[in-house]
Amino acid sequence: MTKFLGRIKEFFQRPSSDSGNKRFLEKQFEIRIKDFQQYELALTHRSHTSEKDNERLELLGDAVLDLIVADYIYRQFPEMDEGLLTKLKSKFISRENLIDIARKEGLIEGLDLYKQKDLEQKVIIGNVLEAIFGAIYIDQGYDIAKDRAINMFQRSSPVEHLLSDIHDPKSQLLEWAQKQKMAIRFAIDAKGRDRFEARLYLDQELIATGTGKSKKKSEKDAARIAIERMNIVEED
Repeated sequence: MTKFLGRIKEFFQRPSSDSGNKRFLEKQFEIRIKDFQQYELALTHRSHTSEKDNERLELLGDAVLDLIVADYIYRQFPEMDEGLLTKLKSKFISRENLIDIARKEGLIEGLDLYKQKDLEQKVIIGNVLEAIFGAIYIDQGYDIAKDRAINMFQRSSPVEHLLSDIHDPKSQLLEWAQKQKMAIRFAIDAKGRDRFEARLYLDQELIATGTGKSKKKSEKDAARIAIERMNIVEED
């Protein structure tokens, strides 16, 4: 009986949810949706009891964004070598960056993901964003998807910030450690108001200690000191 009542409740809730999602997506991405079923599918996680979910659209959206970003940075930086282009593209479409973009774009608050079952939206929202672009590609075509994606990246993930992250000492050290098959670990302590201390361990051995006004800055400082001490040179 409880399950039956739940289905009735979901049935009556869906029109308003769908209508709100449609209005939000049209406004957010400046489009006039032709086939809303594609977007509805993009918001449907595999945990829902329906036969279809957003995994196929997520795969498509991932490929679409990959091409859009590769084309964009290729044209923006004609002198940049392949190695750096690859790193920059990976930063753009990384799960962490897509989650951050989705948060900045207001997708968590703006979308009613009523088909997600007991999952944190901040965890799955990056996948949802990819699926949305899969839906935009099908519904609007590549040119519209490309234009809206570039506008989104320029608003919420400026290329200048990502470029600085590529040369970030922490990123450099983590990349080096991965190639060396060694583990990096940070232990952070608060040392008063707006002051943090980060201890950097390499395979359980304390290598460097850094400080900063935030946890992130203290980690970067420790990584910088470790790079200088071990004379690690960034590879092209």
